[in-house]
Amino acid sequence: MTREDIMGDRILMVSRMDPDNADTVARLFAEHDRSDLPRRVGVSSRTLFHYQGLTMHLIQAEHDIRESVLALHREPAFREVNEQLAPYMSPIVSDWRGVGDSQAMEFYHRSWV
Repeated sequence: MTREDIMGDRILMVSRMDPDNADTVARLFAEHDRSDLPRRVGVSSRTLFHYQGLTMHLIQAEHDIRESVLALHREPAFREVNEQLAPYMSPIVSDWRGVGDSQAMEFYHRSWV
């Protein structure tokens, strides 16, 4: 049995954000999440955290959605929400090319489920 069999898939992306912008960023994501795009790619939940000028964006799904998330650049709705978020969030890496460059790499996990 794999981790995915137990808990599904999860992707954590990290970026910079002034905590004063949290309400605006949450509103933009809420508007985006009312579209069918997240469900079309298999997202079952989205959670946003902020800490010390960083934003952690946790996406969870019942199956592996990495390829779907990385392919979203072709979706107009995805490009639109990214343009709306750009004034409030910025990548950590200077040569950011896409969401793959924001993805945190899991190096330890334990589940008691």
